Amino acid sequence: MILYKYMSFGAARKVIETLSLGFSCLEDLNDPFECTAFGFKDSDESISAKTATGACRNRFSRKYGVLSLTRQPLNALMWSHYGDSHQGVVLGFDCDLAGFSDPQSNVIPSQYGEMIYSATKPHNDLPMIGEHELLNIGGSLRFDSSAFNLMKRAFLYKSLEWAYEEEVRVVKNIEDIPFGYHTGGGRYCEWNKVIVSGRPLYCFDVPENSLKEIYLGRHLYRNVTKDGSVTDENLKGVLQSWGRKDIKMMQCEPDIHSWNLIAKPSINKS
Repeated sequence: MILYKYMSFGAARKVIETLSLGFSCLEDLNDPFECTAFGFKDSDESISAKTATGACRNRFSRKYGVLSLTRQPLNALMWSHYGDSHQGVVLGFDCDLAGFSDPQSNVIPSQYGEMIYSATKPHNDLPMIGEHELLNIGGSLRFDSSAFNLMKRAFLYKSLEWAYEEEVRVVKNIEDIPFGYHTGGGRYCEWNKVIVSGRPLYCFDVPENSLKEIYLGRHLYRNVTKDGSVTDENLKGVLQSWGRKDIKMMQCEPDIHSWNLIAKPSINKS
């Protein structure tokens, strides 16, 4: 299965150079409702559904890293929102070769990471979490039959408004990485913690052969040099170097007969 990541040209350049993809903490994702869809049953006990949800959200937030991918590279809204207004790049990765489908190394592997979009949030239908389960969040809790609902509610529920993203998530446990959310950084095994816009990003190494496709945004050539971060000659050199790789490389453009984007082989592909 090939899944796609929308990003700016600069970010794509770093991903291709370092062969790594960034996992984010839940609290740094752009939906304020992340990890609030547990729907715990209200009870007569002292712990309310609101308190239990807050406790779970706190435990989940910094102990797991989330990689957000999507199913197709020609979504015009995705290009606008995540592809730097069509000035960016979409990269396609083979999930098996990248190790994202391995149930042993991923808390939620790619084949189980399809988002569930709903018009109403789950409510009052999940048994109240116990202390043992709460303490296991970030530790032995895995995406298996006993923890299925809890993990699914934590990571895979979003409002119907987000359905256009066709998001698929890969979730990894990052508790053993010896860097705190606010402290430390650098390499540890297959990870490299960096700071982007004041937030930690946990970059995970992937094999070179897992990168299968590159899609160039409609406005990449016209607009990427406007801020002076890269020259025309530099841009040309980077694209030609990508074109020499054994990777499918496409150029996006509007279809004259519809509202859809289409992709044609890039002139940089050698």
